[in-house]
Amino acid sequence: MVPVEKEEQEAARPASRKGRASSTAPTSQAPVKQQSRTRAASQQPAGTSKAAASLKSLRQFVPVIGMNALPQPIVQTGISSSSPVQVFVFGTGDMGQNGLGEDALGEIVRPRLHVGFNEMNAQKEIGSLGIEQIAAGGMHTLAVDNLGRILTWGINDNAALGRSTTRQPGVDAEVYETRPMPVEGLSPDGKGLLPGPLPLGGTEGQVETFRAVRVAAGDSVSAALNSNGEVRVWGSFRSNDGPMGFDGRTGTVKMQFTPVSLPGLGKNSFCEIVCGADHVVALTSKGHVYTWGNGQQYQLGRRIIERFKINGLTPEKLHLKDIVHVGAGAYHSFAIDKNGKVLAWGLNSLNQLGIESESQTDFIPMPTVVPTLSPVQLGGAKVVSVTGGEHHSLFLLSDGRVFGTGRCDGCELGLADDHPAKLEVLQRREEWKAKREADLAQEMVEWQKRMEEKRLRQEAAGDGGGMMGMVMSQGDMQPTLGPPPDEYVPRPVHIPFPPSPVDGKPTRIVKIVAGPRFNIAIAADGTPYSWGFGNQAQLGQGDEEVVVTPTPIRSKQFAGYKAVDATAGGQHCALLAVKAA
Repeated sequence: MVPVEKEEQEAARPASRKGRASSTAPTSQAPVKQQSRTRAASQQPAGTSKAAASLKSLRQFVPVIGMNALPQPIVQTGISSSSPVQVFVFGTGDMGQNGLGEDALGEIVRPRLHVGFNEMNAQKEIGSLGIEQIAAGGMHTLAVDNLGRILTWGINDNAALGRSTTRQPGVDAEVYETRPMPVEGLSPDGKGLLPGPLPLGGTEGQVETFRAVRVAAGDSVSAALNSNGEVRVWGSFRSNDGPMGFDGRTGTVKMQFTPVSLPGLGKNSFCEIVCGADHVVALTSKGHVYTWGNGQQYQLGRRIIERFKINGLTPEKLHLKDIVHVGAGAYHSFAIDKNGKVLAWGLNSLNQLGIESESQTDFIPMPTVVPTLSPVQLGGAKVVSVTGGEHHSLFLLSDGRVFGTGRCDGCELGLADDHPAKLEVLQRREEWKAKREADLAQEMVEWQKRMEEKRLRQEAAGDGGGMMGMVMSQGDMQPTLGPPPDEYVPRPVHIPFPPSPVDGKPTRIVKIVAGPRFNIAIAADGTPYSWGFGNQAQLGQGDEEVVVTPTPIRSKQFAGYKAVDATAGGQHCALLAVKAA
């Protein structure tokens, strides 16, 4: 790690123009996608005028009361109008992900106070208590302020920001993408920015009254909830083959630039909503689960026929009941029922679901119990939160412990080399190496014999291969050892954290979030931790690109603050923090 004292010497690195996929090492088990900065004419938000038109037909929504409480505004303890919640950012900002303006697109290697939000707090422009919640997607970010507005920033090529950034002639989209601005068509008081083209689009007028309390972000899709449990969604979905569209209905826009409701969600009230890379999982107050988006890796928990994959864009209810929490990784999903039972489905190529499949399949198509996460197996504790990256998953327990499963060759699971699970991984690697070396020795004998026979045949035929020697074919390549198999932990294991520096007691974790190959956790005392692989400053640990075990995140600007929330995007991260008492 780079010492905190050296932070002033860590100048922001030159901005990179890489897409999200560049921050991870692609593997054969997952789709690899690159977001493009090229805007087609069809991407312009002309179709978003339907949001304004539908405003007239909105009926009074009646909240549905059930087993799960409806979401309410988040008010952090220990804050006041003189000490509101502040935003700290770090990671790559080449596409405006950090929201600091078009002149600040470099990497931020340690948590930096967001100057824009700091000024808004000083002027009480975002309410007296600051930002309530924050969510990072692939290359964009959403935030809910204390007024209930949704502010967005980052790349908008696929409509992820919920507003137009190309409406004004002569003004580059980067100007509007790189700083926090409200979504269009929604406002907590019914007065906000109108969607659609000029001359009215982008001007203030009457919009739908919607006081946001939660937001969620995927690669290019975004979602929001209000305190009645209503859902608004915008953006677009992608499959392995390219853009899929937004809602799959004939005649609708492929990219939804402003928030809209989805008919497929019916009259339900939703209490929780999460996004994977290109799918959404939503939980109702009655304990039911709806999913929609790309289902090519079975992350929707229902079978999607490839040639009809667009059908996945229509929300459908799964055959689950009494669910109290949901979670998602990039290509997989989770649900937790009232008894603490954890169910998982989707991509399981590196056991990121924590399910050891006898069929050795890369997918679990339907919700399936994760046996090692039952309260009985956990000593009476229950899983209360779950999150996932591309090929790994984390589980937060009611007693503050964290468990993890899946890929670990980039330290995604935060396990030291002497951890029992890591020792098993190392043993499997050595066993593979020993077997492969033995097989290679035999392959070399057979190859040498084959090549000698071929040489003799060519000599007998009077063909020595000319000046280049013996003629080689594809099957004549010399055998090699080859790359080792992917390293993973097949079932959830405990991830140790450093003990409390105050009393030496075990650190209790209250929040976990996962990026593609890295993680952030917040302890009960407000200390943020990070670990994993982050080659674009996502770890917030200075120049460190790999952090083996959970390590406190520190910076001079963050000194004196306690983290209360965190979010991890593809290449960027953010912390919400309050001043320590």
